[in-house]
Amino acid sequence: MPCFPPMLGRFLLLGGLALMTPACGEDYDTYVELREPSGMHELSASEPVGSRRFRMVAAAKPDTRAKVAWPYLSLNVGRRWSNPDASSAEVVYPWLRVRLVDESDGAVLDEDVVVFDEQGLPREENLANSPGRDDRAERFDVTYRLEFERQGTPSDGVIKVFWNTYASVSSSGDRDEVEFTVTEQP
Repeated sequence: MPCFPPMLGRFLLLGGLALMTPACGEDYDTYVELREPSGMHELSASEPVGSRRFRMVAAAKPDTRAKVAWPYLSLNVGRRWSNPDASSAEVVYPWLRVRLVDESDGAVLDEDVVVFDEQGLPREENLANSPGRDDRAERFDVTYRLEFERQGTPSDGVIKVFWNTYASVSSSGDRDEVEFTVTEQP
């Protein structure tokens, strides 16, 4: 059995791995990222439910052979509760549920519930679709719904929900071969 010097063995291993890379299929190492839109929604005890829709479109530009994969949407959601009658001895602290739903099948992709205390301090949580989608396509067009539901009466005050959006997609082509948008829908 021949004995290679340690450096030569490493070079042979790296060279073999480099030669195998083209056999593994298309390269999806080009990432396109967006950080918009952002917004705010208020929920009261008399109007305890609300939602926002986000449409994500990722596509290869015409006349390219690029494919897109791994569409990913994440919402950094913050919540703050303010009670106008904080001096009352019978304060009911509200709860709030926030969900990220895939509109194509109604599946709940992520969810968080918080019960506020007397300070009503902001709390942040990241809600995201599963990044495990390895579908490879010329185009993705997906709509997600961010749902808000708070406890109604007897809790009082206003809950402000605010969010920042982060989205990314991988591509087998260069960044300039991909059209990528995230828009808030009515």
